[in-house]
Amino acid sequence: MSKKYRIILFLSVFTAIITFSIFMFIHNNKKTTVCIAQDSEYILGGDAVGIKLLSSGVLVMGVDRVDTDIETGDIILEVNNNKIETDSELEEYAKKGEELQLTIKHGDSITHKSITPQYSNNSRTYKLGLWVKDSSAGVGTITFYDKNTLNYAALGHAIYEGKEGNALDISTGCITKTDIFTIKKGMSKSPGELKGTITNEVLGQIYKNTKNGVFGKIENDSLIDYSKKIKVAKKEDIEEGEAYICVTLDNNIKKNYKINIDKVFLNSTDNKNMAISVIDEELIEKTGGIVQGMSGAPIIQNDRLIGSITHVLLDNPKMGYASFIENLICDMNDL
Repeated sequence: MSKKYRIILFLSVFTAIITFSIFMFIHNNKKTTVCIAQDSEYILGGDAVGIKLLSSGVLVMGVDRVDTDIETGDIILEVNNNKIETDSELEEYAKKGEELQLTIKHGDSITHKSITPQYSNNSRTYKLGLWVKDSSAGVGTITFYDKNTLNYAALGHAIYEGKEGNALDISTGCITKTDIFTIKKGMSKSPGELKGTITNEVLGQIYKNTKNGVFGKIENDSLIDYSKKIKVAKKEDIEEGEAYICVTLDNNIKKNYKINIDKVFLNSTDNKNMAISVIDEELIEKTGGIVQGMSGAPIIQNDRLIGSITHVLLDNPKMGYASFIENLICDMNDL
């Protein structure tokens, strides 16, 4: 090949690479702009809701025996041809010590498996050796609603299954009305908790479970205050310093409490995009800081929605992490 043709070939390849790079840059920027939707208005959340994982059956969160092919993530629907909905029902069957015939949902298929309880010298009763959880998963907080579609974002982090820490497939999940009746105050090494009733009044369905929270559609808008419209901020516009979280506590009234944005991690790819600390004395007095049930609480700074609470530090409940609001918007837009 002559020198002339080598030069032409080099220039052709170089031009193709540059053209492709420009295309990808424009494409990615367009996608980011759609996700951020900075000029769009959403409806502020802060409402406490019940998170129900399943309509029936109990979820296997872990297996502590090797002589069974029951797996983490399986859903036990029936025991001896009788439907069950709570872990206590399964425990009652196990106490008899007799072999049990289980109807199990494994992925998209229904299977039948048997298991024999094992005697525990510690509890002096029969146990299945399964770590299970029924349909009432607990309390979480709505981050925001889309006023046009009535889609919502909540919880701020994924609902995980078992000890593996995989995001649970919760296509049958829903959110329900809840009443906070007590608060377990958070302390070092002892996480606090908002304790509320999990009612049968369904507010909406859960269609998606990601590292940034749970997402779905509202069917009953009784909690939505349509006057609480708010715009969002890009992550680059978030400032270190004072901000607010909106949460519902034991009086079932939403209220703003002061926090501090300690550090912003612009290049973070998980849901720990901001380090935060609670500085509101009233909130510290009530909860000790960040507690379970406050996950998903919206964060407001300069009258814009900037993020969602995701984690609390075990050693110091006044401190925790939050995600960028644009991450939640991206996930919700894919519903």
